[in-house]
Amino acid sequence: MLLLVLPIGIWSVTGSYFVLMDLGFIRGDHIKEQYTQHIDPSQIHYPMAAVYERFPKAQAITLTSVTDTLYYRIKLSDKSILVNADSGKLLPSITEKQARMIASNYQHHGSLPIEAKLVSATLLTDIAPAELAPRYLPVWRMDFNDSAATSLYLSATTGELVTRRHDYWRLFDLFWKWHIMDYGEGEAIDNLLLLSTALVSIVAVLAGFILLWQRRRRYLR
Repeated sequence: MLLLVLPIGIWSVTGSYFVLMDLGFIRGDHIKEQYTQHIDPSQIHYPMAAVYERFPKAQAITLTSVTDTLYYRIKLSDKSILVNADSGKLLPSITEKQARMIASNYQHHGSLPIEAKLVSATLLTDIAPAELAPRYLPVWRMDFNDSAATSLYLSATTGELVTRRHDYWRLFDLFWKWHIMDYGEGEAIDNLLLLSTALVSIVAVLAGFILLWQRRRRYLR
Protein backbone atom coordinates (compact mmCIF):
# COMPACT_ATOMS: atom_id res chain seq x y z
CA MET A 1 0.00 0.00 0.00
CA LEU A 2 2.92 2.34 0.63
CA LEU A 3 4.03 1.80 -2.96
CA LEU A 4 0.51 2.57 -4.18
CA VAL A 5 0.12 5.84 -2.27
CA LEU A 6 1.43 7.95 -5.17
CA PRO A 7 -0.70 6.51 -8.04
CA ILE A 8 -3.84 6.33 -5.88
CA GLY A 9 -3.29 9.92 -4.75
CA ILE A 10 -2.86 11.03 -8.37
CA TRP A 11 -6.02 9.15 -9.39
CA SER A 12 -7.95 10.87 -6.61
CA VAL A 13 -6.80 14.39 -7.48
CA THR A 14 -7.15 14.05 -11.25
CA GLY A 15 -10.47 12.22 -10.99
CA SER A 16 -11.85 14.97 -8.76
CA TYR A 17 -10.84 17.58 -11.34
CA PHE A 18 -12.65 15.65 -14.10
CA VAL A 19 -15.82 15.40 -12.00
CA LEU A 20 -15.89 18.93 -10.58
CA MET A 21 -15.12 20.83 -13.79
CA ASP A 22 -17.83 21.38 -16.41
CA LEU A 23 -16.83 19.43 -19.51
CA GLY A 24 -18.43 21.98 -21.85
CA PHE A 25 -16.28 24.72 -20.33
CA ILE A 26 -13.17 22.55 -20.56
CA ARG A 27 -13.84 21.96 -24.26
CA GLY A 28 -14.20 25.69 -24.84
CA ASP A 29 -17.85 25.55 -25.90
CA HIS A 30 -18.24 29.09 -24.56
CA ILE A 31 -15.66 30.39 -27.05
CA LYS A 32 -17.74 30.91 -30.15
CA GLU A 33 -19.20 33.77 -32.11
CA GLN A 34 -22.49 34.92 -30.64
CA TYR A 35 -23.79 36.79 -33.67
CA THR A 36 -25.35 35.91 -37.02
CA GLN A 37 -23.64 36.83 -40.26
CA HIS A 38 -25.83 38.88 -42.60
CA ILE A 39 -25.18 38.25 -46.26
CA ASP A 40 -25.67 41.14 -48.69
CA PRO A 41 -26.67 39.61 -52.07
CA SER A 42 -25.54 42.76 -53.87
CA GLN A 43 -21.91 41.80 -53.10
CA ILE A 44 -22.24 38.53 -55.05
CA HIS A 45 -21.16 38.92 -58.68
CA TYR A 46 -19.47 35.55 -59.15
CA PRO A 47 -22.32 33.06 -59.64
CA MET A 48 -22.58 29.74 -57.85
CA ALA A 49 -22.83 27.96 -61.21
CA ALA A 50 -19.35 29.18 -62.07
CA VAL A 51 -18.05 27.81 -58.78
CA TYR A 52 -19.54 24.37 -59.50
CA GLU A 53 -18.07 24.42 -63.00
CA ARG A 54 -14.67 25.45 -61.70
CA PHE A 55 -14.60 22.94 -58.83
CA PRO A 56 -16.73 19.96 -59.97
CA LYS A 57 -15.34 17.71 -57.23
CA ALA A 58 -16.20 20.09 -54.39
CA GLN A 59 -17.71 18.25 -51.42
CA ALA A 60 -19.38 21.35 -49.96
CA ILE A 61 -19.70 25.04 -50.87
CA THR A 62 -20.63 27.62 -48.24
CA LEU A 63 -21.10 31.36 -48.61
CA THR A 64 -19.42 33.12 -45.71
CA SER A 65 -18.12 36.52 -44.66
CA VAL A 66 -14.45 36.92 -43.83
CA THR A 67 -13.45 40.36 -42.55
CA ASP A 68 -16.58 41.88 -44.14
CA THR A 69 -15.85 40.35 -47.55
CA LEU A 70 -17.97 37.55 -49.02
CA TYR A 71 -16.25 34.33 -50.02
CA TYR A 72 -17.26 30.89 -51.19
CA ARG A 73 -15.72 28.40 -48.78
CA ILE A 74 -15.09 25.31 -50.89
CA LYS A 75 -14.33 22.01 -49.23
CA LEU A 76 -12.23 19.71 -51.38
CA SER A 77 -11.10 16.19 -50.60
CA ASP A 78 -7.78 17.28 -49.08
CA LYS A 79 -8.29 20.92 -48.11
CA SER A 80 -10.64 23.91 -48.03
CA ILE A 81 -10.18 27.13 -50.00
CA LEU A 82 -11.77 30.58 -50.30
CA VAL A 83 -12.95 32.16 -53.54
CA ASN A 84 -14.02 35.79 -53.62
CA ALA A 85 -17.77 35.98 -54.27
CA ASP A 86 -17.34 39.29 -56.12
CA SER A 87 -14.31 38.70 -58.34
CA GLY A 88 -13.92 34.91 -58.31
CA LYS A 89 -10.29 35.23 -57.27
CA LEU A 90 -8.78 32.56 -55.06
CA LEU A 91 -7.61 33.83 -51.68
CA PRO A 92 -4.04 32.47 -51.32
CA SER A 93 -4.02 32.62 -47.52
CA ILE A 94 -5.28 34.53 -44.52
CA THR A 95 -2.98 37.44 -43.72
CA GLU A 96 -2.01 38.41 -40.18
CA LYS A 97 -4.23 41.49 -40.41
CA GLN A 98 -7.21 39.36 -41.42
CA ALA A 99 -6.43 36.82 -38.68
CA ARG A 100 -6.40 39.59 -36.09
CA MET A 101 -9.75 40.90 -37.32
CA ILE A 102 -11.27 37.41 -37.16
CA ALA A 103 -9.90 36.88 -33.65
CA SER A 104 -11.32 40.23 -32.53
CA ASN A 105 -14.80 39.02 -33.51
CA TYR A 106 -14.54 36.30 -30.87
CA GLN A 107 -13.62 38.96 -28.34
CA HIS A 108 -16.31 41.50 -29.19
CA HIS A 109 -19.08 39.14 -30.33
CA GLY A 110 -18.17 35.99 -28.47
CA SER A 111 -17.48 34.89 -24.91
CA LEU A 112 -13.92 36.10 -24.43
CA PRO A 113 -13.55 38.87 -21.83
CA ILE A 114 -13.83 42.25 -23.52
CA GLU A 115 -10.83 43.49 -21.54
CA ALA A 116 -8.66 40.66 -22.88
CA LYS A 117 -6.02 41.73 -25.36
CA LEU A 118 -4.57 39.87 -28.30
CA VAL A 119 -0.90 39.64 -27.37
CA SER A 120 0.53 37.59 -30.24
CA ALA A 121 -0.29 36.17 -33.67
CA THR A 122 1.92 33.32 -34.86
CA LEU A 123 1.75 31.50 -38.17
CA LEU A 124 2.36 27.75 -37.75
CA THR A 125 3.17 25.93 -40.97
CA ASP A 126 5.43 22.94 -40.27
CA ILE A 127 5.41 21.95 -36.60
CA ALA A 128 2.20 21.77 -34.58
CA PRO A 129 2.25 22.18 -30.78
CA ALA A 130 1.13 19.22 -28.67
CA GLU A 131 -2.34 20.71 -28.24
CA LEU A 132 -3.00 20.94 -32.00
CA ALA A 133 -3.49 18.08 -34.46
CA PRO A 134 -0.97 18.39 -37.35
CA ARG A 135 -3.76 17.90 -39.93
CA TYR A 136 -4.93 21.47 -39.25
CA LEU A 137 -1.68 23.09 -40.41
CA PRO A 138 -1.12 25.77 -41.54
CA VAL A 139 -2.86 27.83 -38.84
CA TRP A 140 -2.66 31.18 -37.12
CA ARG A 141 -2.26 30.89 -33.35
CA MET A 142 -3.89 33.88 -31.66
CA ASP A 143 -2.97 34.26 -27.97
CA PHE A 144 -4.99 36.40 -25.54
CA ASN A 145 -3.92 37.64 -22.10
CA ASP A 146 -7.17 36.73 -20.30
CA SER A 147 -7.04 34.85 -16.98
CA ALA A 148 -7.20 31.47 -18.77
CA ALA A 149 -4.52 32.35 -21.39
CA THR A 150 -6.88 31.49 -24.25
CA SER A 151 -5.44 30.55 -27.63
CA LEU A 152 -7.46 30.43 -30.85
CA TYR A 153 -6.23 28.41 -33.81
CA LEU A 154 -7.49 29.82 -37.13
CA SER A 155 -7.04 28.07 -40.44
CA ALA A 156 -4.54 29.99 -42.54
CA THR A 157 -6.46 29.10 -45.70
CA THR A 158 -10.10 29.74 -44.69
CA GLY A 159 -9.98 31.68 -41.42
CA GLU A 160 -12.13 29.05 -39.69
CA LEU A 161 -11.68 28.38 -35.99
CA VAL A 162 -10.25 24.83 -36.06
CA THR A 163 -9.74 24.51 -32.31
CA ARG A 164 -9.16 26.51 -29.15
CA ARG A 165 -7.29 25.98 -25.92
CA HIS A 166 -7.08 27.58 -22.49
CA ASP A 167 -5.17 26.75 -19.30
CA TYR A 168 -8.04 24.78 -17.76
CA TRP A 169 -8.12 22.58 -20.87
CA ARG A 170 -4.33 22.24 -20.84
CA LEU A 171 -4.48 21.20 -17.18
CA PHE A 172 -7.20 18.69 -18.08
CA ASP A 173 -4.92 17.17 -20.75
CA LEU A 174 -2.02 16.98 -18.28
CA PHE A 175 -4.20 15.35 -15.61
CA TRP A 176 -5.54 12.90 -18.19
CA LYS A 177 -1.98 11.74 -18.95
CA TRP A 178 -1.34 11.25 -15.24
CA HIS A 179 -4.68 9.52 -14.72
CA ILE A 180 -4.18 6.88 -17.41
CA MET A 181 -0.43 6.69 -16.71
CA ASP A 182 0.52 7.26 -20.34
CA TYR A 183 3.19 9.93 -20.02
CA GLY A 184 3.88 10.16 -23.75
CA GLU A 185 0.94 10.86 -26.04
CA GLY A 186 -1.62 10.53 -23.24
CA GLU A 187 -3.98 8.42 -25.35
CA ALA A 188 -3.27 4.74 -24.58
CA ILE A 189 -5.73 3.83 -21.84
CA ASP A 190 -4.80 0.15 -22.15
CA ASN A 191 -1.10 0.55 -21.41
CA LEU A 192 0.71 -2.07 -19.32
CA LEU A 193 1.65 0.32 -16.49
CA LEU A 194 -1.95 1.32 -15.85
CA LEU A 195 -3.18 -2.28 -16.06
CA SER A 196 -0.55 -3.65 -13.67
CA THR A 197 -1.01 -0.81 -11.17
CA ALA A 198 -4.79 -1.26 -11.20
CA LEU A 199 -4.46 -5.03 -10.63
CA VAL A 200 -2.02 -4.54 -7.75
CA SER A 201 -4.37 -1.93 -6.26
CA ILE A 202 -7.28 -4.38 -6.39
CA VAL A 203 -5.18 -7.04 -4.67
CA ALA A 204 -4.08 -4.55 -2.02
CA VAL A 205 -7.67 -3.48 -1.31
CA LEU A 206 -8.86 -7.10 -1.06
CA ALA A 207 -5.94 -7.87 1.27
CA GLY A 208 -6.98 -4.92 3.42
CA PHE A 209 -10.53 -6.28 3.72
CA ILE A 210 -9.13 -9.68 4.72
CA LEU A 211 -6.95 -8.11 7.41
CA LEU A 212 -9.90 -6.05 8.62
CA TRP A 213 -12.03 -9.20 8.94
CA GLN A 214 -9.28 -11.08 10.75
CA ARG A 215 -8.85 -8.26 13.28
CA ARG A 216 -12.52 -7.40 13.66
CA ARG A 217 -12.65 -8.58 17.29
CA ARG A 218 -9.77 -6.28 18.28
CA TYR A 219 -11.53 -3.30 16.68
CA LEU A 220 -14.86 -4.11 18.34
CA ARG A 221 -13.46 -4.17 21.87
